[in-house]
Amino acid sequence: MTAQQLTSIQSRPSTSHADLPAIAAFYEICEQVDQLDNTPTLADLQRRIDYPPPGGTHHRQLWETPEGELVGLVALWIDNPADVATDALEGWAGIFVHPNRRGAHLEAELLSWAEQQVREQATVAQRSAKLYAGTRADATYYRAIYETPGYEIIRQFHTMVRSLLDPIPQPQFPEGFTSRPTNADEAVAWVEMFNESFVDHWHFTPMTLEDRQFRLTYPTYQPEFDWVAVASDGTLAGFCGGAIDHEENTLKNRKEGWINILGTRRGYRRQGLARAMLLQGLHQLQASGMETALLGVDTQNPNQAMGLYESAGFTIKETYLTYQKSLG
Repeated sequence: MTAQQLTSIQSRPSTSHADLPAIAAFYEICEQVDQLDNTPTLADLQRRIDYPPPGGTHHRQLWETPEGELVGLVALWIDNPADVATDALEGWAGIFVHPNRRGAHLEAELLSWAEQQVREQATVAQRSAKLYAGTRADATYYRAIYETPGYEIIRQFHTMVRSLLDPIPQPQFPEGFTSRPTNADEAVAWVEMFNESFVDHWHFTPMTLEDRQFRLTYPTYQPEFDWVAVASDGTLAGFCGGAIDHEENTLKNRKEGWINILGTRRGYRRQGLARAMLLQGLHQLQASGMETALLGVDTQNPNQAMGLYESAGFTIKETYLTYQKSLG
């Protein structure tokens, strides 16, 4: 791409459903080259506009040629500047460039735009700022975008996989504990349990009741996979949440399900609750006809989650890197 061609490209925010078909097609073009297996569908994009999550703002900026061809895109999430005013304002960015336009400084322009948006909001809020980005460890093109001055790898995460065609041990709950589906009426207690379970994890941000209610009412929420472990006195002691993306399974001819979340409340650990809840979740996915289970894990999880997952038959499928830059 020549300097003149780069200058002719203009950017604008995407604010309506009208852009979504072109955005979905653009993601698919990138996926055909990148093979990262994480392309959002048109339905995914529509839901993200129709059901915006609380706690921040999602921005999508488009770069187009004079003919209207989409050649670059930034997906940027910026936390609410009013939250936790003593901490840095944080943004999370995804940078995407059309395969035919790569390697000619457009990537730097997109990344600079994302940095500037976070920096401007942080200045107004009188806070410092940080920008995060992530990519798969074997995605050399995307790693090159983020491995620029000021960025550093601060965390690694694994996606782990297990066959559900292999035998799954039966869950053994500690004496006095039972499990059952959760319900919306106990959302306050569920949030309290969640926060006590993850307070010692990296980048912990307390969940709010609004966050939980958003998840319970999201169109793809599947209550049949949202279970809690209950102590004899009624305390919510642990939880396991799963999901099946039926749309993606149909598109890609798969039978995959996810264990999205697993946790044990402080004071109830080292009794086998997490293992029992995990195995129960695997049985639920298997009973739903799935052949493969996946989950994500922080490689530096403070509660030895990697060992638990490996003991339950999971192996590493791929690794993701998280980059961070302090913006001042």
